[in-house]
Amino acid sequence: MNYGKVKIGGITLGDYYFKGDGRHKLNRKEKVYEKLKTITRTLKINNDSYRDEVGFDAGYIAKMLNISRNNVSKELNCLLNEGKAIKILGKPVLYLDKIYIESKFNIIIDDPIIANADKLKKLIFKDSFDNLTKENNNKILYEEVSDSNKIKRSVFDNIIGSDDSLKKQVNQAKAAIMYPPRGLHTLLIGPTGTGKTTFAEVMYRYAVEIGKLKPNAPYVIFNCADYAENSQLLISHLFGYVKGAFTGADTEKKGLIDQANGGIFFLDEVHRLSPEGQEMLFTLIDRGKYRRLGESENTRSADILIIAATTEDPKSAILGTFLRRIPVVINLPSLSQRSLKERMTLICRFFRDESSKIKEPVTVQKEVLKVLLLYNCPGNIGQLKNDIQLICANAFLEYVTKQQDSINIKLSQISYRFKEGLFSIDNKREELTQNFNLNDFENITFNGITESLDDNLKDVILYDEYKTEEDFYDLILKNAQKFYNEGFSTNQIIENINKQIENRFDSTPSKVKNGGETKADKEVILKIVTPDIIKIVKDSLIETVGILNTSYEKVVYSLALHIETLIERLKSGHIVIHPNIQKAYKDHKNEYAIAQKIKCKLEEKFSIKIPDDEVAFIATFLYSVNMKKEQGNIEVLVITHGYATATNMVQVVKTLLGYDCIHALDMPLEEKAEVALEKATSIVKKIDKGRGVLLLVDMGSLTTFSEIITEKTGIPTRTIRMVSTPMVIEAARKAMMPNMNLDLLVKSVLNTSYLIGEGVKVNNSAAKVQCPHLIYEDRSINMLEETLTFLNVKKAHKTLSKVLEKIALACNKSIDEIIYIKFLFHCSCMIERVIRNEPLPYKKIREIKDTKKNLYNIIKDSFTLVEEVFGIIIPDSELAYIVEMIDTHFNL
Repeated sequence: MNYGKVKIGGITLGDYYFKGDGRHKLNRKEKVYEKLKTITRTLKINNDSYRDEVGFDAGYIAKMLNISRNNVSKELNCLLNEGKAIKILGKPVLYLDKIYIESKFNIIIDDPIIANADKLKKLIFKDSFDNLTKENNNKILYEEVSDSNKIKRSVFDNIIGSDDSLKKQVNQAKAAIMYPPRGLHTLLIGPTGTGKTTFAEVMYRYAVEIGKLKPNAPYVIFNCADYAENSQLLISHLFGYVKGAFTGADTEKKGLIDQANGGIFFLDEVHRLSPEGQEMLFTLIDRGKYRRLGESENTRSADILIIAATTEDPKSAILGTFLRRIPVVINLPSLSQRSLKERMTLICRFFRDESSKIKEPVTVQKEVLKVLLLYNCPGNIGQLKNDIQLICANAFLEYVTKQQDSINIKLSQISYRFKEGLFSIDNKREELTQNFNLNDFENITFNGITESLDDNLKDVILYDEYKTEEDFYDLILKNAQKFYNEGFSTNQIIENINKQIENRFDSTPSKVKNGGETKADKEVILKIVTPDIIKIVKDSLIETVGILNTSYEKVVYSLALHIETLIERLKSGHIVIHPNIQKAYKDHKNEYAIAQKIKCKLEEKFSIKIPDDEVAFIATFLYSVNMKKEQGNIEVLVITHGYATATNMVQVVKTLLGYDCIHALDMPLEEKAEVALEKATSIVKKIDKGRGVLLLVDMGSLTTFSEIITEKTGIPTRTIRMVSTPMVIEAARKAMMPNMNLDLLVKSVLNTSYLIGEGVKVNNSAAKVQCPHLIYEDRSINMLEETLTFLNVKKAHKTLSKVLEKIALACNKSIDEIIYIKFLFHCSCMIERVIRNEPLPYKKIREIKDTKKNLYNIIKDSFTLVEEVFGIIIPDSELAYIVEMIDTHFNL
């Protein structure tokens, strides 16, 4: 059987294998297997080096085939079940071609799932491996010696967050168990659902594993709430009773204390234990003695470690005398206090658990994972687990009743309860973007039978910050070896490794990479500022490392924008006179020296003469972004009509400058002016730092807000009408300057904002040839990611672009930037509203349907694609707004 690619006119149509006279196109599983066979043959497995590579992970194969890691992992596990692959457990999970390994080393592998690399080598090399382990006792015996330690540590390591939000709690628990001679009594506190019962059980298992308790030591659980209304029955259940202790006590009976002797007694909801019951525990805790109910003289002995739990404040809910006898108090955090990465790990674990119970893979849309990450979950981990069980149960019912091929969980199947309040969690958006890969088109398949939790986490978490730097360097070396085995050239290896290093540090936006060039620098700044200006600023600042105290990027972006307008002013003959050059030189010598360097380079590059006044302004500007401000800045509030216009402008400017002095207020078209005024007044009160607020507005009633707000609040405000993005940029830059006031700020913005970006020339002819969605795609996606809360941005962008093209074709119109941006943002927000079951009302739907019948039908038909992709039904009221938008723009 021969394999190859079919090409027509130099274009590869696909991978095929040839058998006899026939030709068959490779499916995805066959492609994965062919690649696995190929790379397995390149591997050199030796018995004289314990650090050799022994396999390939799904991510590596995915990159080689340009297939998603999730799908490659799925196919590898299918090959495993078919007996064609070997799976080596660990971090990461590795795979090999089983048939080749058996043939190469003349062995039979009965169980293709192998615990670790050393186990595989032991199977391959047999006697020689045994000799090697004796010679390299510190190396190869990792599995023989330290693996036992790993098992002892794994009890607490298996708790999600044990090395992060629960690190302190785990150390407290270990200390409580290990403390001689019998450990320390412990109280676990925390809200309902935080995992107190599970944590207590892990403490017991840890005690057994380190030899503090015997393997058969008892672990007794008692919920004090079960008998809270009958204290006598509760006490008799705990301590037992003697014959005749009360009416009906015909025989003597042991209590739970007897059962827990020699082990751990877990008292849940201990605050429900009556004061009398708490007092009876005093003697047991102090001297290891107790009496059964009805005994007056005889005492009994019990060796018990008590772990108690409560959801209440122990100081008010538990007797002080009892509380003083519990030396260790461990506070378990609520789900909202834990990181999103830990919450994602919990979500993945629960989906895997449900997959194991169902004995079928469960495929989940990434949008669903976003909802579960962000929804309000007052019942903490317990509620999260129950909610995921409910979601899976509903999906399983649909799978069975509708005889579907697989169990799929889509956003449209999630109830409104989960989506409620989702839009209010804006402070989580940055953490989502930096830590999670949730914006591609792939779904996540959880398979509790064949896949590990790490397999799923790698599909959604961008980078594991808990890995040590040594792990990262080991990864570089391993990948370099793989690239070498694949026949990559030295330059190719270096290029690929550099990309890995860049990706490793991309999660920290403030770090300088590649001489300070960031994504924002390349994709956004270059569209506004002449590239030569950016280079001059960067080179000048690099030469003066250590002088500036603030963010490198922040200075580059801000100063480049300042110089862009400076050069355009000089070309137009407009020079600004600095009020006191000598003072600027005297007060800001370091900044003045940098400004002089920048001046010389600019004069040489652009053949211009820069006056000393402008040098003084550059020095003052550098000082303004470098100084530690003791008083607040002027704040800027952008208010515009529409659903996201102001927000989008502000997000763009924040991306460029990194300043927080700019704020947005969107005024929907149907919102009353008095409502918007109330919102604006509230924002002004909140953001004012004592130097006033500049309002940038678009039109209409918004232009009157300034006077009313100042009269109501006493806060000085000013207004600039017909706001634009350059205005917002200039206002934000100048608002940060130490000597700026409101009137001067207004004048400066009006005089210079129009100059921003004038130095950058656009090839209009090229722009006309390209489709608008290609020209604006990057910009719109970036802004949408900042605007939308949980919707898959790329999926929404791709789908809505197709819809708009279909509408424009039906109307015989061309798409320009204005309608493209307006349509994309309005409709993306509309999809989220419909998913949340909060569509906008429209009073004149019947009129729209009658007067714009053809256009309405075109739009309704075009949006069928959106309904299919996102599993929603778009109401007529939302379609009416889109009809109005299209009709107005195209003048139909």
